[in-house]
Amino acid sequence: MNLRELILNIIYDETYVPMTTKELAEYMQADKYTRDAIFDEVRALDKDGQIRLSHKKRIMPLSEEETSLVGQISLAQGGYGFFISDNKEMKDAYISKDNLKGAFDGDRVRIEIIREAERGKNAEGRVVEIIERGNTRVVGTFQQSKGFGFVIPDNKSIGQDIYIEKKFTKGANNKDKVVAEIINFPKKGNPEGRIIDILGHKNDRNVDIMSIVAQHGVPYEFSKETKKEVLYLDTEVKEKDLGYRTDFRDLFTVTIDGRDSKDFDDAISIDRNGDNFDLYVHIADVAHYVKKGMAIDRDAYDRGNSTYLYNIVIPMLPEELSNGICSLNPHVDRLSITLKMTIDRAGNVIANDFYESVINSNYRLVYDDVNAFLDDGNADVYDDEYLKEKLLIFDELHKILRGKREDRGAIDFNFTESQIDVTEDGKVLNISVHERGSGNKMIEEFMLAANETVATLFGYMDFPFIYRVHEKPNKEKLEAFKQALNTMGYNIRGQELHPKDFQHILEDVEGEDEENIINLLMLRTMQKAKYSKKRDIHFGLSTEFYTHFTSPIRRYPDLIVHRLLKTYIQNKLGKLNQASLENSLDKSSDHLSMTERRSEDTEREVEDMMKCKYMYRYIGEEFEGTISSITDFGMFIELDNTVEGLFMYKFSEDRFEYLEDKLKVMNTDKHIMYSIGDRVKIEVLDVDIAQRNIDFELLEEDETTSK
Repeated sequence: MNLRELILNIIYDETYVPMTTKELAEYMQADKYTRDAIFDEVRALDKDGQIRLSHKKRIMPLSEEETSLVGQISLAQGGYGFFISDNKEMKDAYISKDNLKGAFDGDRVRIEIIREAERGKNAEGRVVEIIERGNTRVVGTFQQSKGFGFVIPDNKSIGQDIYIEKKFTKGANNKDKVVAEIINFPKKGNPEGRIIDILGHKNDRNVDIMSIVAQHGVPYEFSKETKKEVLYLDTEVKEKDLGYRTDFRDLFTVTIDGRDSKDFDDAISIDRNGDNFDLYVHIADVAHYVKKGMAIDRDAYDRGNSTYLYNIVIPMLPEELSNGICSLNPHVDRLSITLKMTIDRAGNVIANDFYESVINSNYRLVYDDVNAFLDDGNADVYDDEYLKEKLLIFDELHKILRGKREDRGAIDFNFTESQIDVTEDGKVLNISVHERGSGNKMIEEFMLAANETVATLFGYMDFPFIYRVHEKPNKEKLEAFKQALNTMGYNIRGQELHPKDFQHILEDVEGEDEENIINLLMLRTMQKAKYSKKRDIHFGLSTEFYTHFTSPIRRYPDLIVHRLLKTYIQNKLGKLNQASLENSLDKSSDHLSMTERRSEDTEREVEDMMKCKYMYRYIGEEFEGTISSITDFGMFIELDNTVEGLFMYKFSEDRFEYLEDKLKVMNTDKHIMYSIGDRVKIEVLDVDIAQRNIDFELLEEDETTSK
């Protein structure tokens, strides 16, 4: 338990009698250094809105009502906003533009309720205090004037332009895309700022992508210290590093990745062991090169993970590491951490061993070719008979592991993913459905088995560790999912659904028209997986133990796991300070869950932009699609190429009635009922690339023939 948790436990205990910070420090029998930390933490808790200091400076716990009225502002493009309470049970409250009190998107605030919630309407609130500014950086277009300028934000929910004095323009030219930092929030007038980075002219190559990267706060420049350290990195494996390692260079080893991949985290080897299999999972030994305290490590931690944006990658590590000495490239020696698993024919890992090792990969294989060999029976893809033999053994084991996972109830989603082909300068050539073959599924199964084996090792040792947890769906989302299924003719009963129940639902809809929609609805029902120092279930995988170990080039949590694993291999776990490690893992878990969400949001927004760029050329053309969601203002429709758009029936010439309890909408003029999963015909009405919006017009069957 860290200091903040300890203080909160004392203050929110039923027997607590309000005391000053000095009295609290005495109560906690704090020494001089801890006393200073307690004073700092109490001030921080007051600033964060988790406690209240009375006029006599006594520390007061917040009532449930007070806790509910502290939270974050999320602004909409119209300038109004919603208040998201710290109390997860409280529904969002509407905040009009006039009641924001100057709050920006992401600000932490305290509000008061001025109108209670009514049927179908959120409660309405008013900001009474801005506790902490959450968004001081703004990405936008610089508009130059004589002696000063303005930054016009890309995010339209920021309702004001940012005033920039000439001395703070950093030499930006008119229509440059820039990053500005707000340095003053005056009570009246525009926020004032200074330009801290110039991304380039708004029409420059890939500036639109980098603007999204900067807007989400993804670090995209390595520090000067990191760039200096890179100059001294090894470019090849040194003989001095091999003495204590297990030599697997004679073991037949391959990597399997996408055709455009350049950073290879993992390689695999396999042998038959009687009726069992010996599967070797070799993972790049990034921890050998990236030590704690290095600038490279600090930058990697800040990024948390690599961010993949089609023609642009924001790597967690410099390319000299990610594509060079750490990458398990073929025909060169590479340092790795090897997990050897002996797996029986029922898919059970009956023995495992970990090694600090050296490997030399025989082949760099790509998914398309492996899938052609395994799924299409194209034997001409490879001319090496030994390689073919090994691939068939890999495939045999992968099917056994997959069967075991299915038997225990792991949920295997089967929704369509987008394959977006983008040129180096950001032009979108085509959008189609991404196909996953046996090669993709094979690597997925082997990595799942490896991650689970590592987590099980530390879980049974009860040693401080970083887990990947996935909690059960909450009741509200579960009820909405069951209601949606019922509207599509699938009667789901029971108060609680287990992983096996979700698996059965997916089996029932396999091959049906609504399969993809139900997969997406189920995915939206799930909680977000996260990192945690506390061991908990992974609901989707139906397992008690799970972590991330297999991608240390592109995920920092895996690097943490590698460092702990290397300490275990070297029999040095007992020398670690467990209390300090627990505190560090607690902080890291929260940070790395945040960086993952940040990258996902960035990737999703870039994907939306690419889809808008692609569909812009099809304005006025007709397509078929499936209704993926129905709201009180419109229907979202997904085309067969995975692009989703909105039909706003509120602005239609026909009259529509939204049937909320049935999740349907009725065209009352033409007596046509629409449900989630229905196939419909649309015309692409408009595309707004800047706002990532695609608008559709719904067409009736007799009006058109689909193209």
